[in-house]
Amino acid sequence: MKNKALILAALVGTAAVSANAGVNFGITIGVPMPVVVTAPVAPAPCVETIPACPGRAYVWAPGYWSHRETHCVWVRGGWNHRPVHGYRDHRW
Repeated sequence: MKNKALILAALVGTAAVSANAGVNFGITIGVPMPVVVTAPVAPAPCVETIPACPGRAYVWAPGYWSHRETHCVWVRGGWNHRPVHGYRDHRW
């Protein structure tokens, strides 16, 4: 009985120290069950009618599917201002 209490105290102490380090451990009883998580599947793109361009300084941005927690929402495309100095890739 003394050994069990000593081992339990060592486990609790180790758990307290490892909790600050972000280390987790646990004891399982029984058969582990796999957890299957599926991402929402985006439907086919919607057909958009592109309205007339408001001017030469505009670029059409097509619509896209935006993923929510339980469903997808279609975000309509629109006319955006063309960048003045062109597109720059700001990667190093």
